Amino acid sequence: MGIGLVKGRSSIFLKEEVTEGTYVAPASANDAVEVLEEGLEFNYERDEIERNNLSATIETEASRVGMKQITGSIPIEYKAASVEGDAPRGDILYKALLGGKRQIASNVTTKTGNSATVLQIQDADISLFKKGDVIVVKEAGAYEARPISAIDTTPGSATITLAFALDNGAPSDNVVLSQVTTYYHTDGAPTFSATHYAGGEIEEEVSGLRSISASLENYATAQLASWNFAVEGLDLVRSVNTPAFTPDFSNDALPPVLLDACIWINGIKVKYSEFSMNIENTKAEILSACSDSGKIGSRFTQFMVTGEINPYMEDDDVDRFDAFNNNDDISVFGYAYNPTATAGEGKEFVAFWIPQAKVTAIPMGDQDGIMTDNISFKAYRKDGEDSVFLSFI
Repeated sequence: MGIGLVKGRSSIFLKEEVTEGTYVAPASANDAVEVLEEGLEFNYERDEIERNNLSATIETEASRVGMKQITGSIPIEYKAASVEGDAPRGDILYKALLGGKRQIASNVTTKTGNSATVLQIQDADISLFKKGDVIVVKEAGAYEARPISAIDTTPGSATITLAFALDNGAPSDNVVLSQVTTYYHTDGAPTFSATHYAGGEIEEEVSGLRSISASLENYATAQLASWNFAVEGLDLVRSVNTPAFTPDFSNDALPPVLLDACIWINGIKVKYSEFSMNIENTKAEILSACSDSGKIGSRFTQFMVTGEINPYMEDDDVDRFDAFNNNDDISVFGYAYNPTATAGEGKEFVAFWIPQAKVTAIPMGDQDGIMTDNISFKAYRKDGEDSVFLSFI
């Protein structure tokens, strides 16, 4: 018998389940996910059922145990795949959180006659695009990301409209548009299994996991942002075992340092130092006394997106306060990327797009004595499946 398991030698593998609660083992090293060392955990508890019976003593009666409660957290860096448009390593976490996923798997070249907000698309390509997707317009020396706000499929004059104008104006004719993976909210989010090798020696098989919530953390000037996923599952089994596969993250993309990581509110670029977002599902468990675990599944019953940002206060307008006071809509868009050797160009973009939200609070704050609008907001649906979009480019 030995002691001294080293936390840094731990690894975790994630697999989408076919049937909720039926454990799926990792199939290859590609199922490994690179997680942050601090915050990764799985907790297994049993409900205690007390027995308060009268007897000849006031000592406590032995209790019984009821249903299992499996909770945990999986923190990962906020980064894209190393191949443009591919899903990131944490793919199943985002799918289990939001439910919807789509991809543009090839670069698209526009036609001629583009403007700063409307791009001319070939008829054969227009079906690739969806409202809410974020694309990078690859103008030489001036790459810019924007969300798509409208699509016109009229034969011969198909277009996509950007939510707001490109900073550098109309791009060139025949400009290339990026590939992208986009996650969005829809019903039917899958469950997944996690295989956690603690210290490389103790195996935890966790099944029936759902991403209950995810918080975007450390999205601040010159930092590395991360997502912390809170998860809940149906079962956990622990045994002595070593990994069947060795994770290799050497070819993965690096997370972007948050410099030139701009955010726009209502299409206006704001100067800020910190941003946060929380995506949260409400879960209802389906209980059954006929099940040996007491549960036969779970469903999401509510979905909510909230966030905060601290743009510096303007000295010549109170437009953001007026939006709050008048209960006007705001939109929030931001992206970060890794620069390339070519000035003005980038790769491995991560982006978020909230098309419509309400400001819920806007107290005055300060950043090292410089006054800020500390905006809190809550996203809401318009047409449905459109309250938040996460894109990886």
